[in-house]
Amino acid sequence: MAMRTAAIKITGVTPLLQNNPQTVDRFNRFAKRMSAINAKKTRRTDDDYLELRDIEVESKVYFDDEIGVYAPATWVSEAIACSAFKVAKISRADIRGALFTTEPKLKLAYRDSDKVKSVVDIIKNDAFRICLALPQGQVRVMKAFPIFHKWSFNTNVEFDDKIIDPDSLTRIVEHTAKYGGFGDFRPTFGRAVAEVSHV
Repeated sequence: MAMRTAAIKITGVTPLLQNNPQTVDRFNRFAKRMSAINAKKTRRTDDDYLELRDIEVESKVYFDDEIGVYAPATWVSEAIACSAFKVAKISRADIRGALFTTEPKLKLAYRDSDKVKSVVDIIKNDAFRICLALPQGQVRVMKAFPIFHKWSFNTNVEFDDKIIDPDSLTRIVEHTAKYGGFGDFRPTFGRAVAEVSHV
């Protein structure tokens, strides 16, 4: 067994939607804020609905005060694991035990990133927001998501070349980016091209 390193660059070809699932925790601060608005005894106002949209966007973006907007490294490792068998006949279990990301948060480059100094700059800028009509029971409701254009990120992965050879890893990553994509509502959103170099 020999552990090797590959450098991966992902460059988006369609806009990237983020959907941080943190509000599934009822004690999450964003979930509590939304619950307070939805629990109002009086009829909700337009201002209430606009505030809910702002909270949706803020809660769904992956944001770190030090690096700004980021992509979770698990996007990469899970995407590789999901595509490995189709591309190279390597099981998901084998990939998960043989490939590791080297950092948890991957800084996202994107159009107009110079305008973003804090998460508020995303919430209040319509260029970083998209609203989609999604089914909920028998009706459709509007949901807001953070969206990023002309995006990219870089990362390194370590892998066991006894389980996955460099050529297979390259093919898997390229297939994943092109046909699977990253983020939410993929592959409509989040499709990309991948460049893989082996160190």
